[in-house]
Amino acid sequence: MSEYEEIIYFVLGALVVIAFVVWMVRLTKRKNKERTESLDKGMRYLGLSFHADSDESAGKLLAPHPLGKCGSPKGATKIGRGNYRDQEVVIFDYTYVIHTGKSSHAITQTVVVLKNEQNFPDLDMGSESFFDRFKEYFGAQDIDFSSHPNFSNKYRLRGDDEDAICNLFRPRVREYFEQNDKIQLDIKGDQILIYQPGKCCKSGEELEPVLQRAVAIKEVLGGKSY
Repeated sequence: MSEYEEIIYFVLGALVVIAFVVWMVRLTKRKNKERTESLDKGMRYLGLSFHADSDESAGKLLAPHPLGKCGSPKGATKIGRGNYRDQEVVIFDYTYVIHTGKSSHAITQTVVVLKNEQNFPDLDMGSESFFDRFKEYFGAQDIDFSSHPNFSNKYRLRGDDEDAICNLFRPRVREYFEQNDKIQLDIKGDQILIYQPGKCCKSGEELEPVLQRAVAIKEVLGGKSY
Protein backbone atom coordinates (compact mmCIF):
# COMPACT_ATOMS: atom_id res chain seq x y z
CA MET A 1 0.00 0.00 0.00
CA SER A 2 1.40 3.35 -1.05
CA GLU A 3 1.69 6.36 1.22
CA TYR A 4 -1.03 8.07 -0.82
CA GLU A 5 -3.43 5.14 -0.27
CA GLU A 6 -2.67 5.13 3.46
CA ILE A 7 -3.64 8.80 3.65
CA ILE A 8 -6.87 8.12 1.76
CA TYR A 9 -7.83 5.26 4.10
CA PHE A 10 -6.93 7.37 7.15
CA VAL A 11 -9.09 10.26 5.95
CA LEU A 12 -11.99 7.92 5.14
CA GLY A 13 -11.68 6.28 8.56
CA ALA A 14 -11.67 9.66 10.27
CA LEU A 15 -14.76 10.73 8.32
CA VAL A 16 -16.58 7.54 9.35
CA VAL A 17 -15.72 8.17 13.01
CA ILE A 18 -16.85 11.81 12.78
CA ALA A 19 -20.11 10.80 11.05
CA PHE A 20 -20.77 8.21 13.75
CA VAL A 21 -20.16 10.72 16.55
CA VAL A 22 -22.44 13.29 14.88
CA TRP A 23 -25.13 10.62 14.47
CA MET A 24 -24.85 9.61 18.13
CA VAL A 25 -25.08 13.23 19.31
CA ARG A 26 -28.16 13.83 17.18
CA LEU A 27 -29.75 10.58 18.33
CA THR A 28 -29.11 11.46 21.99
CA LYS A 29 -30.62 14.92 21.49
CA ARG A 30 -33.65 13.48 19.76
CA LYS A 31 -34.24 10.89 22.49
CA ASN A 32 -33.83 13.55 25.18
CA LYS A 33 -36.33 15.78 23.40
CA GLU A 34 -38.82 12.92 23.08
CA ARG A 35 -38.38 12.02 26.75
CA THR A 36 -38.82 15.65 27.82
CA GLU A 37 -42.03 15.93 25.81
CA SER A 38 -43.32 12.66 27.29
CA LEU A 39 -42.52 13.79 30.85
CA ASP A 40 -44.17 17.15 30.21
CA LYS A 41 -47.33 15.39 29.03
CA GLY A 42 -47.23 13.00 31.99
CA MET A 43 -46.76 15.80 34.51
CA ARG A 44 -49.66 17.79 33.10
CA TYR A 45 -51.85 14.67 33.16
CA LEU A 46 -51.06 14.31 36.87
CA GLY A 47 -51.81 17.98 37.51
CA LEU A 48 -48.20 18.99 38.13
CA SER A 49 -46.32 21.96 36.71
CA PHE A 50 -43.25 21.06 34.64
CA HIS A 51 -39.89 22.75 34.12
CA ALA A 52 -37.43 20.92 31.87
CA ASP A 53 -34.26 22.95 32.35
CA SER A 54 -31.80 22.89 35.23
CA ASP A 55 -33.35 24.31 38.40
CA GLU A 56 -31.07 25.02 41.35
CA SER A 57 -34.04 25.62 43.66
CA ALA A 58 -35.03 21.96 43.27
CA GLY A 59 -31.43 20.79 43.59
CA LYS A 60 -31.02 22.73 46.82
CA LEU A 61 -33.76 20.61 48.39
CA LEU A 62 -31.13 17.88 48.49
CA ALA A 63 -28.64 19.95 50.51
CA PRO A 64 -29.44 18.25 53.88
CA HIS A 65 -29.33 14.78 52.31
CA PRO A 66 -26.39 12.55 51.37
CA LEU A 67 -27.49 12.55 47.73
CA GLY A 68 -27.08 16.32 47.58
CA LYS A 69 -23.40 15.97 48.48
CA CYS A 70 -22.78 13.89 45.36
CA GLY A 71 -23.19 16.77 42.91
CA SER A 72 -24.33 20.29 42.17
CA PRO A 73 -27.85 21.71 42.60
CA LYS A 74 -27.67 22.37 38.84
CA GLY A 75 -27.97 18.60 38.43
CA ALA A 76 -31.72 18.89 39.05
CA THR A 77 -33.70 18.91 35.80
CA LYS A 78 -37.13 17.97 34.47
CA ILE A 79 -38.89 19.16 37.60
CA GLY A 80 -42.54 18.59 38.44
CA ARG A 81 -44.25 20.40 41.32
CA GLY A 82 -47.77 20.25 42.67
CA ASN A 83 -50.23 18.13 44.61
CA TYR A 84 -50.67 14.39 44.16
CA ARG A 85 -53.15 12.37 46.25
CA ASP A 86 -53.36 15.22 48.77
CA GLN A 87 -49.57 15.32 49.11
CA GLU A 88 -47.35 18.25 48.19
CA VAL A 89 -44.70 16.75 45.91
CA VAL A 90 -41.59 17.71 44.02
CA ILE A 91 -40.28 15.16 41.51
CA PHE A 92 -37.19 15.62 39.35
CA ASP A 93 -34.14 14.07 37.73
CA TYR A 94 -30.91 14.47 39.66
CA THR A 95 -27.62 13.78 37.88
CA TYR A 96 -24.13 13.66 39.31
CA VAL A 97 -20.81 12.41 37.96
CA ILE A 98 -18.60 9.72 39.43
CA HIS A 99 -14.90 9.96 38.58
CA THR A 100 -12.88 6.74 38.63
CA GLY A 101 -9.27 7.30 37.67
CA LYS A 102 -9.13 8.44 34.05
CA SER A 103 -12.81 7.79 33.33
CA SER A 104 -16.07 9.18 34.59
CA HIS A 105 -19.76 8.44 34.18
CA ALA A 106 -23.01 10.17 35.05
CA ILE A 107 -25.68 8.68 37.29
CA THR A 108 -29.26 9.91 37.03
CA GLN A 109 -32.19 9.05 39.24
CA THR A 110 -35.75 10.30 39.58
CA VAL A 111 -36.17 11.77 43.06
CA VAL A 112 -39.43 12.41 44.93
CA VAL A 113 -39.55 14.89 47.82
CA LEU A 114 -42.52 14.84 50.21
CA LYS A 115 -43.33 16.86 53.32
CA ASN A 116 -42.64 15.32 56.74
CA GLU A 117 -45.63 16.74 58.61
CA GLN A 118 -45.74 13.77 61.00
CA ASN A 119 -42.22 14.45 62.28
CA PHE A 120 -40.75 11.08 61.43
CA PRO A 121 -37.22 10.83 62.87
CA ASP A 122 -34.20 11.61 60.70
CA LEU A 123 -32.88 8.47 59.06
CA ASP A 124 -30.94 7.15 56.10
CA MET A 125 -32.04 3.82 54.63
CA GLY A 126 -30.72 2.16 51.50
CA SER A 127 -29.86 -1.20 50.01
CA GLU A 128 -27.22 -2.98 52.06
CA SER A 129 -24.08 -3.74 50.06
CA PHE A 130 -20.99 -5.83 50.76
CA PHE A 131 -19.15 -2.63 51.70
CA ASP A 132 -21.87 -1.72 54.19
CA ARG A 133 -21.44 -5.11 55.85
CA PHE A 134 -17.68 -4.63 55.83
CA LYS A 135 -17.99 -1.20 57.49
CA GLU A 136 -20.50 -2.59 59.98
CA TYR A 137 -17.92 -5.20 60.99
CA PHE A 138 -15.64 -2.29 61.97
CA GLY A 139 -18.33 -0.48 63.94
CA ALA A 140 -20.43 1.41 61.38
CA GLN A 141 -24.05 1.81 62.41
CA ASP A 142 -26.75 -0.44 60.97
CA ILE A 143 -30.03 -0.91 62.84
CA ASP A 144 -31.06 -4.56 62.46
CA PHE A 145 -34.21 -6.44 63.49
CA SER A 146 -33.74 -10.07 64.51
CA SER A 147 -37.46 -10.69 63.94
CA HIS A 148 -37.14 -9.63 60.28
CA PRO A 149 -33.79 -10.92 58.95
CA ASN A 150 -34.89 -10.47 55.33
CA PHE A 151 -35.38 -6.75 55.92
CA SER A 152 -32.08 -6.42 57.75
CA ASN A 153 -30.23 -8.29 55.01
CA LYS A 154 -31.76 -6.12 52.31
CA TYR A 155 -31.42 -2.70 53.92
CA ARG A 156 -28.90 -0.64 55.82
CA LEU A 157 -30.66 1.63 58.32
CA ARG A 158 -29.00 4.50 60.18
CA GLY A 159 -29.99 7.46 62.32
CA ASP A 160 -29.19 9.34 65.51
CA ASP A 161 -32.34 8.40 67.43
CA GLU A 162 -32.34 4.60 67.27
CA ASP A 163 -35.30 4.23 69.63
CA ALA A 164 -37.49 6.50 67.51
CA ILE A 165 -36.42 4.72 64.33
CA CYS A 166 -37.16 1.30 65.83
CA ASN A 167 -40.60 2.55 66.89
CA LEU A 168 -41.20 3.88 63.38
CA PHE A 169 -40.18 0.61 61.72
CA ARG A 170 -43.02 -1.47 63.06
CA PRO A 171 -43.43 -5.03 61.68
CA ARG A 172 -45.78 -3.82 58.92
CA VAL A 173 -43.21 -1.24 57.78
CA ARG A 174 -40.44 -3.85 57.68
CA GLU A 175 -42.70 -6.22 55.76
CA TYR A 176 -43.41 -3.51 53.18
CA PHE A 177 -39.73 -2.97 52.47
CA GLU A 178 -39.07 -6.72 52.45
CA GLN A 179 -41.44 -6.84 49.48
CA ASN A 180 -39.90 -3.80 47.74
CA ASP A 181 -36.24 -3.74 46.78
CA LYS A 182 -33.61 -1.05 46.31
CA ILE A 183 -35.52 1.89 47.76
CA GLN A 184 -33.53 4.78 49.18
CA LEU A 185 -35.43 6.50 52.01
CA ASP A 186 -33.81 9.58 53.50
CA ILE A 187 -35.65 11.70 56.07
CA LYS A 188 -34.16 15.01 57.23
CA GLY A 189 -36.17 17.63 59.08
CA ASP A 190 -39.36 18.39 57.18
CA GLN A 191 -38.40 16.44 54.05
CA ILE A 192 -38.85 12.83 52.98
CA LEU A 193 -36.63 11.85 50.08
CA ILE A 194 -37.43 8.69 48.11
CA TYR A 195 -35.68 7.29 45.03
CA GLN A 196 -33.99 4.25 43.53
CA PRO A 197 -30.29 4.94 42.89
CA GLY A 198 -29.52 5.12 39.19
CA LYS A 199 -33.14 4.62 38.10
CA CYS A 200 -35.08 7.37 36.35
CA CYS A 201 -38.44 7.67 34.64
CA LYS A 202 -37.89 7.14 30.93
CA SER A 203 -41.35 8.38 29.95
CA GLY A 204 -44.40 10.14 31.31
CA GLU A 205 -46.14 6.79 31.82
CA GLU A 206 -43.59 5.87 34.50
CA LEU A 207 -44.22 8.95 36.63
CA GLU A 208 -47.41 7.86 38.37
CA PRO A 209 -46.08 4.49 39.64
CA VAL A 210 -43.08 6.33 41.12
CA LEU A 211 -45.34 8.86 42.85
CA GLN A 212 -47.72 6.11 44.00
CA ARG A 213 -44.82 4.25 45.61
CA ALA A 214 -43.54 7.39 47.35
CA VAL A 215 -46.97 8.24 48.79
CA ALA A 216 -47.51 4.60 49.79
CA ILE A 217 -44.22 4.62 51.71
CA LYS A 218 -45.23 7.77 53.58
CA GLU A 219 -48.63 6.25 54.39
CA VAL A 220 -47.08 3.01 55.62
CA LEU A 221 -44.69 4.95 57.84
CA GLY A 222 -47.66 6.89 59.17
CA GLY A 223 -49.55 3.74 60.12
CA LYS A 224 -51.84 3.25 57.14
CA SER A 225 -52.17 -0.19 55.56
CA TYR A 226 -50.83 -0.97 52.09
